[in-house]
Amino acid sequence: MKKIVISALSLLLLLTTNSCKDYLEVDHYDILPGDFMFQSEDNVEGGLIGCYDTFYPSKEDNEAGADGSMWGFKPQYMLSNHPTLDTQASGWDKAYCTEDWTSSSSEFLSLWVGCYKAISRCNTLLDGLESMDNDLFSEGEAGKKKIEAQARAIRAYNYLALAKNFGRVPMLMAGETYVNTPSKPRPDTEDETWQVIIDDLAFGASVLDWTPINGEYGRITKGFCLGYQAEALMYQEKYAEAKTLLKEIIDSNTYSLVPCFSYLYDPEKAWQTEDVFATVMWTDNGNNMSGVQGWSPTEDHYMTACYCAASMEYNGWGSLFVSWECYNSFEDGDRRRAASMVALGETNPWTGQTIGANGAPNVKTGSEYMPNISSLKYWRANCDYWTTINQPFTMHLLRYAAILLNYAECSFQTGDETSGWDAIRQIRERAWGNHEVSLSDAEYPIPMQTETVAVPDAKTYYTKYKAEKGYSSETWMVAVNMERRHEFNAEFSLFYDLKRTGMIEEFINLEYPKGVGTAPGSDAAYQDWRTYRTFDYNKDKMLYPIPYQEILTNAEIGPEDQNPGY
Repeated sequence: MKKIVISALSLLLLLTTNSCKDYLEVDHYDILPGDFMFQSEDNVEGGLIGCYDTFYPSKEDNEAGADGSMWGFKPQYMLSNHPTLDTQASGWDKAYCTEDWTSSSSEFLSLWVGCYKAISRCNTLLDGLESMDNDLFSEGEAGKKKIEAQARAIRAYNYLALAKNFGRVPMLMAGETYVNTPSKPRPDTEDETWQVIIDDLAFGASVLDWTPINGEYGRITKGFCLGYQAEALMYQEKYAEAKTLLKEIIDSNTYSLVPCFSYLYDPEKAWQTEDVFATVMWTDNGNNMSGVQGWSPTEDHYMTACYCAASMEYNGWGSLFVSWECYNSFEDGDRRRAASMVALGETNPWTGQTIGANGAPNVKTGSEYMPNISSLKYWRANCDYWTTINQPFTMHLLRYAAILLNYAECSFQTGDETSGWDAIRQIRERAWGNHEVSLSDAEYPIPMQTETVAVPDAKTYYTKYKAEKGYSSETWMVAVNMERRHEFNAEFSLFYDLKRTGMIEEFINLEYPKGVGTAPGSDAAYQDWRTYRTFDYNKDKMLYPIPYQEILTNAEIGPEDQNPGY
């Protein structure tokens, strides 16, 4: 589907931009008639591909404030993880680990620009689609609705991302883009934002099937719509409604946990049974350097995730380290750690490179004392700064594991403890390798589990963990969020889940006590596995700031509309 290129997509790119400034300078804007995209089913399908295209990075985005080589991965993983301190960064990204970000921090503008780019494209398509005659579609009205359902779901996905990060945001609707509606106020309440998201996804779920249209994985499905609709309802504390939707996904038997947790991150195993929605990236086996621009990608749809995740000892950049606190939080027997991270003294099973064997024999690494642990979810190929800084990989945006853990949370919130603990049990059975026994994959880089083992009872374990750490949150909440911690490290959800459940303050204070350990600046600090936290938790930082550029250019949003604390 990504290879389809038709002139309607070019028109769609012409009609919509993704920031308040016009960064696409098109001299011949009248080559095609304005309604060309809406003259046939094939043409409007091309426009829909333009909406899907916004899940992928684009070299054009550099000029509009988004990081064209990293969209979809960064800023998403940074904002989803760094504030928890379970992942950390050096250089200019370090501010996301110290609550020192400001409204001018680039990742906020990048996220804002990227999401509104997608929303604008969807709104252009939806506006024109409405006037199209049903007879233009091979399936009549049903075919037209399928186009609408996908576009509305993509719009909802991007509004959900904006709401989780910024709270109330301007709600551009059908026909509105940042070209024709450069100024619009934020709604009075967050409920107005959530309702648009829920309505769009509910429509999508009523129209789309569990399997993607034409068997084209990467298209929106019923599972996508129900899963994200449930998440939006959970933000509104409508747990019974969300539980019903999550149960519908589970009972559909469309998805299942991948037997081996590590399989999820193997580059050659894209779109597995666990993926409710994913974005598959490929590689040009090069570094995407353009020479003149330095960091602008020369082609669309490549990403330097390998460069972000690889050890600095082996040519990595240093924007994705895993904390020692997270590394040491795994229970004995939990195989997710070996599949997710490689620490000092350990060898990357895919590259054969040993951390500490080539000039970095310390617990901390670099001048900013970063934990010497790298993510194996994205570093599964040798990284060479001058030739290869990217690799194929899959961004798992919504996994069945998340459906199960969200179902567990909703079950506990509605008094159904039995279902809640059973969902957690399913996650842990896979984590301990009991699903691997049937695979007999003798050549796999991480040796497979060959016999089933007894998995520690989650309720018993987390009751003890809660007491030892000093959590006041209920045992089930500690259990759900710690399982999320181990499932989704360096993915796209942990920070949001912790703050939505009200556990983020306890998590930071108890997992990363302030002032404990050795302050950076001495040789002793290089041997201290603990994160030296200097800042106090600030509740006002739990919503990110509206980007400064938006306040400057949107006449309906002023400094008084900024989120508290900025």
